[in-house]
Parts: sequence; structure tokens; C-alpha cells
Amino acid sequence: MTPANPVVPSAARRFFALAAVTALYFFLMAGSFNALGVVLPSMVSDLGLNWSDAGFGFTLLGLACGLTSPLPAMAIRRFGIVATLVGAGVLLALGFALLAMASSKLAYDLGTMLIGCAFTIGGTVPGNYVVANLFERSSRPMGFYFGVGGLGSIAGPLFYLGVDSTFHGWRPFWWLCAGATGLCGIVAALVVRGIPFDHAHDDRIRTAGWPAKAALRSPAFWVIVASYTGCLAISTTLHGFSVQHFTEHGLSSAHAAEMMSMVALLAATGSFLAGEVGRVMGARVLTVAATGAMTLAAVDLLLPQSAFTLGVFVVTMGFGVGLSYVASAMLLLEYFGTRQNLELYATMCLISTAAALGPWLGGALHDSTGSFRAIFMVFGAMGLLLTVAVTFLRRPNLRDDA
Repeated sequence: MTPANPVVPSAARRFFALAAVTALYFFLMAGSFNALGVVLPSMVSDLGLNWSDAGFGFTLLGLACGLTSPLPAMAIRRFGIVATLVGAGVLLALGFALLAMASSKLAYDLGTMLIGCAFTIGGTVPGNYVVANLFERSSRPMGFYFGVGGLGSIAGPLFYLGVDSTFHGWRPFWWLCAGATGLCGIVAALVVRGIPFDHAHDDRIRTAGWPAKAALRSPAFWVIVASYTGCLAISTTLHGFSVQHFTEHGLSSAHAAEMMSMVALLAATGSFLAGEVGRVMGARVLTVAATGAMTLAAVDLLLPQSAFTLGVFVVTMGFGVGLSYVASAMLLLEYFGTRQNLELYATMCLISTAAALGPWLGGALHDSTGSFRAIFMVFGAMGLLLTVAVTFLRRPNLRDDA
């Protein structure tokens, strides 16, 4: 039964809750997409895989992230945020342990699938839920969550290089990821335990906005979803294949890994800036900038490789990734409110499952043509169309009965 006078968490308690879910997101990012792209060439060689096999594992990672998107919303509503975070920690430990023990394509695929499930259950959906319910003005804490969490993408590849130089293999890296993420999930669950999220602040703030059915009938919702899905497809595919693309054109694998860490650094910086800039310029402007930057990153890889084009890639890819996560979440809140933001955000993540086809298609095109250029051309055209669509997007009218 709902208490008459719910206890409002203190500012310190809210910060520690934010820090806990941010730490979990940090370790999720450290061991998932960016790190896997750096480790993958060694795994392909040792496990006897081809690049279609490798791309399919990335596709499973993305598919699991998308197809399990409704689960955290249902789990949080039914079992609470604590049980959801505990489940994420257990799945993460199992997924990374499977990668560490992998001796075949099956184990690799199962590991990436479990990590994808845990990424959704313990990542952005519950993180967005915590931020939206604990903070009346959520743009700044949302920038903190995605910014600090995004630093994991920097730490992961660099951490792998250090582990590989010490242990001369990739398996110890996955074992360390299993321990760190599993422990972090449990700690995050303990920290948020006891916070009355449904009454974290004024109920007028919590219930403001559109019901889910009304939002799903709005064209604006689908434009936001399409932009997020397009950015995610470009991000996932480029993270998976950029290192291989650069090395095929004369760059050393170490320098390629360092470049992807620079991308992650700029992505984290972009997330920090998005929280502040969004307060002034609005989420739509951020979304246009994110989609445009991701488009330029894909097109840039079609150009002859040089110091200039590599620099353009790092800047556009980095800021594009950093802005896209925050901009899409902010735009949903700005246009449709917090009333059923958990369900709307989870729906957007579910539909974005289509982005998982990118790595599979990119790997297949590479095996048939010997190059990733075809997939970069596809993403360049798609990104341009999405950028134009978001540019002309206007805020839908909120009716009184919504």
C-alpha cells in the first residue's frame, strides 16, 4: 500500500544511487562493444573463425540488447530495481566467463548473447529509470550517467592492451571483466535498496506527460526511434570493424586500438556536454548533431586513409556516439514527459534491435568483397536521410487528456 507521506531521499542519497548505477554502466561499457572490437582479431585467429562468424557474434550482442529491452521495464515494475540489478550482475559474470572459456563459435555466440541480455537489464533502461525518477531536472544527471559510464569504453581497450602484454592472451581479460561486472551489479543493487523511487519527488513531476499508447501514435516518437536506431547501427558496426579496417589500410593494431580509445574519450566528453548544452539548446538540436556526426564518421571511412581523415573519424565518431545516447533519452522526456518514460524508453530500445543487422551485414559484405566500404556507403546514405528527418521534426501537441 502506498504510504501517505513517503520519505523523500536526501540529495546525498540520490547522488550515491546515481553513482552506483553509473559505475555498473561503466563496467558494462568497459567489457562490451568497444573492447570486443579490439579483442576480436585475436579471438578470430585463435578460435579459427571467419569475419562472418565474428560479425554474427556482434549481431547476437546487439540482438540480445534489443530483444530483451522490455524485460527491465517489466522486471522493475514487478520485482523492483534491486532484483533487476542483481540479475544483471549474475548474467554479466556468466557471459564474460563464457568468453573467457570459449573454444568454439558456439561458446563465443552464447557469451555475447548473455552479455547483450545483461547490458539491457543492468544498463541504460534501469539507469534512465533511476535518473528520471530521482531528479526533477534530469538533463545534468543524465549527462553524468552517460558521460562517466562512457569512460568505460576508454578503459576497456586500454585495459585489454595492458592485460594482453602481461599475460600474453585475451582470456584473462574476460575473466577480469566477469569478476568486476558481477561484483558491481551486486553493489549497485545494495546501494539503491530502500529508495522509494515511485515517490522520489513531486508526483506532479512523475506523472506529467503522455500515456504510452498516445505516444506510440505520434509520428514524432517514430522519428526519434529511427534516429536512435540509425545511430546505434552505425556505432555498433563501426566499433566492431574499424580496427580491422584501419589495419587493412596500413595502420598498426596498437594504433587502431588507441584511436578507438580516443573515440571513447570524446564520446564520454560528448555525453557530459550534452547534459549541459541540452538545457540551453534543447534535445532536438542535440539529436540532429548526433545523427549528422555519425553520418560523417561512416562517410569518412570511404576516403583515403590519412592523418586528417583519421582525425575526422575520431572526432565525429566520438561526439556522435556520446551525443546520441543522451540526446535520444532527453528528447523522449522533452516531448512525452516522465509519465511512462520507462515503457517508452524500453520500446525504443526494443525497436532498435534492427541495428544489430549492421555487423552481420558488414561482415558478410567483407567476406564477399574483401572490404567494408559497401556497408559504410549504406550507413552514409541512411544517416543523411535521418539527419534531414530530425532537422524538420517538431514537438507534438500534448492534449489535456494525455
